Amino acid sequence: MSLESDVKRMAGTPPFHLLPREALQLLAFSCEKRGCKTGQTLFSEGDEADGAWLVLEGEIVLTTKDGERRAGPGALIGETALIAEVSRRATAKVAGDASVLKIPRATFRRVLGEFPDAAVKVRALAAARMGKLLGALEAVRVREFER
Repeated sequence: MSLESDVKRMAGTPPFHLLPREALQLLAFSCEKRGCKTGQTLFSEGDEADGAWLVLEGEIVLTTKDGERRAGPGALIGETALIAEVSRRATAKVAGDASVLKIPRATFRRVLGEFPDAAVKVRALAAARMGKLLGALEAVRVREFER
């Protein structure tokens, strides 16, 4: 895949869809593109997460104690790690030969610093998602309290 195809893939994936083309080009150029072989481990549950992974081609299997799910082209794995220090909640292994883009938190923040209008949009998206999550947690708390 070319830089142009990487930019196109990113443009269709939140939160990157909020960034202008120039920011996507800078991000795609600055990040590490990796070809991965079947069975290769990208990261393990409990590892410190220093960024996210964008699946460009192939499939990644995410495994937790509760089961597994698959992430294919266009999937962003570990999005929260782009903005916060977190630990990996799953182990990620390559299901078949794949191509991924590793997006370090520091690189993402640096690009947002160059594009402050986009940074405001990304922050608003993160805040909206957090609000939705907190609302869902509150509903669970109320439901459990009423038992």
